[in-house]
Amino acid sequence: MTRHIRATGTPLLRRYSHGHRRVVVCFHHAGGGTAAFRSWPDALAPTTDVVLVQLKGREDRIGEPLTDHLDDLALEIARGICALPYDDIVLLGHSMGATVAWAVADAIWAVYRRRVRVVLSAQAPPPYSLEAAGRLFAQGDGCENAEEILGAVGGSAARAVGEFYADTLAADLAWMSREFPSLTPRALPVDLYCVAAERDRLLAPGFMAGWASLTTRHFSLSTVPGGHMYLLTDPTPLLGLVTGLALQDSAEMVTTLVQ
Repeated sequence: MTRHIRATGTPLLRRYSHGHRRVVVCFHHAGGGTAAFRSWPDALAPTTDVVLVQLKGREDRIGEPLTDHLDDLALEIARGICALPYDDIVLLGHSMGATVAWAVADAIWAVYRRRVRVVLSAQAPPPYSLEAAGRLFAQGDGCENAEEILGAVGGSAARAVGEFYADTLAADLAWMSREFPSLTPRALPVDLYCVAAERDRLLAPGFMAGWASLTTRHFSLSTVPGGHMYLLTDPTPLLGLVTGLALQDSAEMVTTLVQ
């Protein structure tokens, strides 16, 4: 029987500990929150602890507008992660969360000289110009499962969820357009695993190959079925990748974990 555990930590970093010395830190997409990873603490319980990043302006932080500068936010998250008792750290981000995860990896290396492993899903690499930000973060982002997901909620509840999601998404898109162009890309000594969705209408899978120039260590690019928001309907590929990483030493290269 699965042992459910409660989160500890701060409003920003929700920690689910099973006593492991390794952790995966999950960064949510635009308009989303920790609910995108609600099944992950139990699913990964045999191999790794989980920390879920909850940015301002969503779910139980809906009353706190997301106005932080990206570099300040990345440093705050990096400080919080490095204060935790983990030898092996994996940062995993989807869409908007991938860029935030990368900024955190940069801060962890720059300040603490710690190497992490990074899993980036469905996001183009920096640099992000203002023009590129307008294209990448447009509201027509290929979330083809949104109606299906909201339909499962039903009736007036679906409308309410849709309104909250739309407001949060709009705020996140504005934040990204303001903050992401300031991200200075530089190569980091991290193992980097990129995952693209084969039917992503926002980001052609080949675009993610550009991340290869931002690591001086191992790089891989895998393609999984589904559209831009495949994470919400089938997280199995990413869970499998993280599980595989957790079972290996940080110096080992993973070649084919996502089919």
